[in-house]
Amino acid sequence: MISNNQKKIIIIIPARLESKRLPNKVLKIIDGEPMIVKVAKKSKNLNVGDVVVASGNEEICEVLNKFNIKNVLTSKNHKSGTDRVYEAFKKMCEDENELIINIQGDLPYFSDSLIFSIIELMKNKNVDIGSAVCGLEQNELNNFNVVKAEVVFKNKFGYATNFLRETDHFTNLYHHIGIYAFRPNTLKKFVNLKQTQEEVSRGLEQMRALNNNMKIGLVKVSDNPVSIDSIDDLKKIRLLLRKNLIN
Repeated sequence: MISNNQKKIIIIIPARLESKRLPNKVLKIIDGEPMIVKVAKKSKNLNVGDVVVASGNEEICEVLNKFNIKNVLTSKNHKSGTDRVYEAFKKMCEDENELIINIQGDLPYFSDSLIFSIIELMKNKNVDIGSAVCGLEQNELNNFNVVKAEVVFKNKFGYATNFLRETDHFTNLYHHIGIYAFRPNTLKKFVNLKQTQEEVSRGLEQMRALNNNMKIGLVKVSDNPVSIDSIDDLKKIRLLLRKNLIN
């Protein structure tokens, strides 16, 4: 749980319809509701702060309005989800919050403890960006959809040294979970940096931060929330729901 003296937090969820691997994925129906609605409701249930969806499409806003979920229409031309988050942050609450949590719109099921662990990590002032990892399975090594973080842990916290999609080695690699925490100054710094060659070639915005010597702190957790990146992922999560293996 978050103590009463915890700095003010906002959760901003970036969402768009132009996903290459699964177009319109944030509006796919999961357990009777659009995926983005599931993510927003789960985020609100954390009770750590306000929740806003940063939408790149009017169609998403229309759906969210039906469920009374706060949202902001942003530019369609952002280079990354974090750039979209920053536009929403500037429009809504730039002077009111001291910690911004970026939860991906394709993570409809995640544990409360995962978010609380990242918030705890951000108490370390040496961390510019906070995120999380879990154990990596052998069959995930060459799965393009699974992002790998290279990190050495001294305890349950560590710093990222690299992010990969495909690799032939297993040294110090973990499954990266797409949730980020920023302070306002580090969020602003990140979005004002130019995209780097490694960010573009790998399709990983984390490389923009590493290539510019920003410190990405990582907390190691036991749970691995299902990220829906493809039609197979969507089928998998629907099957888990039918078998009551996820909630």
